[in-house]
Amino acid sequence: MSMVSNRTLGLIVIASVGYVVLVIFAMHFLRPELSPLRVPLSAYVLGAYGSLMATVPFVWCAAWLGVSYGLVTTLPRTRLNSIAFVVALVVCVGFFVAGSFPMDFPPPARTISGRLHLMAGIFTFPAMALASSLFSLSIRRGGDWERVSTVTSALSVGIIAAYVLMVCSILVLGFGGYAQRLLAALLFGWMSVVGFHLRRTSRAT
Repeated sequence: MSMVSNRTLGLIVIASVGYVVLVIFAMHFLRPELSPLRVPLSAYVLGAYGSLMATVPFVWCAAWLGVSYGLVTTLPRTRLNSIAFVVALVVCVGFFVAGSFPMDFPPPARTISGRLHLMAGIFTFPAMALASSLFSLSIRRGGDWERVSTVTSALSVGIIAAYVLMVCSILVLGFGGYAQRLLAALLFGWMSVVGFHLRRTSRAT
C-alpha cells in the first residue's frame, strides 16, 4: 500500500497550485513594467523579486507529481494512463530544468542557461497539454472520476487551444505572454479539479 494517501496528494496539489497562482498574480503587481501581453512568465525570475518567482517551477513540478501519481494509482490501470504518466514525468523534468536555468530576456537565447531554458519550454508546454488530455480521456471511463469528466474534458480542450494560440502568436507576432497566461490559468483549473477530487477517491485495485 502506498504511504501517501489520495487525500494527502490532493492537498499537495491544491496547496502547490494555490502557491503558484498567488506568486504569479503578485509578480504582475511587483513588476508592473513588464507587459503581461508580451512578456513570458519566466522573465519575472530576472531582476527584482526574482527569487520568489524562481520557486514557481519547482512547486509547479510538485503539483504535477501529485496529479500524475494520484491519477495513475486511482484510475483503472491502462496503457493510456501509463503513457500519460510518462508524459507527466517529462513535464516534471522540464520544470526542473527550466527552474535551474533562467531564460535570457529579452530573447533570443544567448547563453547556455538561456538555451537550456528554451529547450525545456519547448518540451514542457506541449507535454502539459498532452498529459492533461490523455488523463482526461481516462477520467471519462474512470468510475468515481466520471462525475468530473465533463469539466476536465472541457478544460483539456481549452488547454490544447490555448497552447496552439500561444505557438501561433509567438510565430506570427513574436510574443505570446497573454496566451501563456491563458494556458497557465486553464492548467491551474484542470489541476485544481483533479486535486479536489483526489481527496474523495480511493486507489484502483
